[in-house]
Amino acid sequence: MPDNAAIIDRFERAFAANDVMTIDELCDPALVDHNPLPGLPPTLEGFKAAIAGYKDAFPDLEVDLSHVVADGDTVATHWTAAGTHEGDMGDIPATGRRISVEGMNFYKLKDGRITDVWTQFDGVGMLQQLGVMPTS
Repeated sequence: MPDNAAIIDRFERAFAANDVMTIDELCDPALVDHNPLPGLPPTLEGFKAAIAGYKDAFPDLEVDLSHVVADGDTVATHWTAAGTHEGDMGDIPATGRRISVEGMNFYKLKDGRITDVWTQFDGVGMLQQLGVMPTS
């Protein structure tokens, strides 16, 4: 049985680097993204487009994994992502501001490949840090 926690640790590092070769290696081609960004399909291609979009918007993106918990074919992560908003993010022009947000992912794996992903993060906090949403 593959070490699913190690697979997800490697995947999260590939995410931060937008390492498409490693992402393709670790994800099932039929991956389902259960929380796709608006306008993107809930597929591996949509998920990779979201990753590329974040890396374009935050070229210095760093992801710190504080927890990786595996239970059989399910892996949960708690992470902090930080970066400087140097590129457009959707219809939000670059602000030059540095952000730091926390989030959690849940992954389902089969035969050592990611088949499903659920992502929750502090999007409101990110928008407030970017100055495009009021803080109160």
